[in-house]
Amino acid sequence: MKNILIIIANPSQESFSFAMANAYEQKSINQGHKVEVLDLYSDKNQQDFYTREEFQTKEMDYYQAKISKADELVFVFPYWWGSMPAILKNFIDWNFSAGFAFKYVNSRPIGLLKNKKVKILASSGAPFLYYFLTGANRRLKNMFKQQIIRLTGMKLDVFKLYGSMDTKNRNTQKILENISQGSL
Repeated sequence: MKNILIIIANPSQESFSFAMANAYEQKSINQGHKVEVLDLYSDKNQQDFYTREEFQTKEMDYYQAKISKADELVFVFPYWWGSMPAILKNFIDWNFSAGFAFKYVNSRPIGLLKNKKVKILASSGAPFLYYFLTGANRRLKNMFKQQIIRLTGMKLDVFKLYGSMDTKNRNTQKILENISQGSL
């Protein structure tokens, strides 16, 4: 049994982000895993935007405990303006901090979150081909993989950027079926 932490960064609970997260949650529960879902927009421990003045807070302790307990982290969000939503970036800024997620030894970062797998499920209205041709898909994947996941000692297990989400649900059902069946 794995402990899975699903982190959703979308203000609309009617969004495709929530549909993907719900499909992944149900599949994981059916497989006997323990799942916890964090909705960053409505969680009671929501963090203000990161400031250097408050370095350790009770909210940070709360989220870091959840991250520590998880064997797998699943980030689910819409791809906005070439990146993740600001609330997710803020969550990472606060909670994947030095001393918790990594430390420096001889000026080199050493990841402290070993043995954790990461899945990223992102969606966008533009066609996937656009992101492929412009390199946006590769940039987002590399940013997560190199600057967050590898730095903290975790491993990227799945990276999916689903495009064309604003085309009358033409491919959403197939995507949700793939997630539910574990075909990521």
